[in-house]
Amino acid sequence: MSQSLSALDAAVASKPVVNGQAFSAATHQLCQLRDNLAKQQREQGPTDASRKRLERVNGVISVVLAGHFPLGAVPWDELDRARVWLADIAAELG
Repeated sequence: MSQSLSALDAAVASKPVVNGQAFSAATHQLCQLRDNLAKQQREQGPTDASRKRLERVNGVISVVLAGHFPLGAVPWDELDRARVWLADIAAELG
């Protein structure tokens, strides 16, 4: 989890310039986190909390990809919000 948060922090820190390597690293770490959460859900059975965490991580991944490959201006405000979502998930998981 901390690797995902650190990678996202590095990507957001590059503003106003998009650092492609930082966004790639963040995407990679977030996808690993998503895969781990999905694996836990399969092994332990889904709960409302685990489903919501997985949905939020998928949302963070979507926002990071929108920052990495923006169709217009880079959505820096949304990336900041996604970072907060990820920090909330980290706090939940301890």
